[in-house]
Amino acid sequence: MKSAMLLRKIDAKLDAIIHEDLTVLKKVKKHVIKSGGKRIRPVLHCYLLRMLGDESDRWVDTGAIGELIHAASLLHDDVIDEAQQRRGRPAVHTLEGNKTTILAGDYLLACGFEHLSTLEKSVELLPVFTGVIRDLTVGELLQMRWESNPSVTEKTYEEIIHRKTASLFGAMGQSAGILQNQSPEEIQRLRDFGIRMGRLFQIRDDFLDYFGDAKKEGKSLYQDVNRRLITFPLLQLMKKLGASDRRELKKRWSGEENGKSMTEFVMERMEKHEIRRIVALEMEEEIHRLMKYLREYPGSDYRNKLVDRLSDLLVPVRG
Repeated sequence: MKSAMLLRKIDAKLDAIIHEDLTVLKKVKKHVIKSGGKRIRPVLHCYLLRMLGDESDRWVDTGAIGELIHAASLLHDDVIDEAQQRRGRPAVHTLEGNKTTILAGDYLLACGFEHLSTLEKSVELLPVFTGVIRDLTVGELLQMRWESNPSVTEKTYEEIIHRKTASLFGAMGQSAGILQNQSPEEIQRLRDFGIRMGRLFQIRDDFLDYFGDAKKEGKSLYQDVNRRLITFPLLQLMKKLGASDRRELKKRWSGEENGKSMTEFVMERMEKHEIRRIVALEMEEEIHRLMKYLREYPGSDYRNKLVDRLSDLLVPVRG
């Protein structure tokens, strides 16, 4: 099944699940369906189910629930972060206001869990998706506490991306195992696979903000450092800096530019300490570990598609 067909199936299911009780909710529904997202999570869920031998369309229901949770979290995040745009379009809260946007996110969650209650495996799936909601909430609170603090540890950063990004990917893997009646051990392996995929996507996103192609990505580079956000590349740099540079970084972080901009200061040292290479190799090693897991399954078109997707996530070690 081609990716375009998968996306059409998800969009049709979202259209059916999201109710339209008020005019403003019609606008939110249209925004969610026409957002232009790649639907990475439900597509991953589909591929894993197909790899496990399920040729049905059950993946559409659980994948759509995951996508609704993701969409709701984006609405909430944009309010918290005061983001003006999302995927090149005005953020919903800039058009409808913060209160309406927060309630709209809650409404999407309600629609998703109402649909979940109708599914055959709803009892087994319920703790999977409620766990994601809990992780998203805790992750956002942690990020609010630490995201602009140069004293944040790598352990805390990893917990934030686990809860805010990887947990939902893990739920896509876990729910695939549940739907296919896999053993508890295999369900956990599928969950772990999803979690590692989610972590990989987040680190790749962090990488591209420093070392990507602005034209190709459709957004400006260095947004994270300009907003004083601590992400994976900067954490790797901070481990390499000497005492003098660490002090200088903290000064600049608080606004003392001393001639050069913060971005210039950071990028000079990123190049000096080969941070691009370090992060690219970290991602490459993770991709190979994920591929090794997939090759434990009998060959199938969907297993091979997952391997191809992972290959596409590789980034050049040098610019």
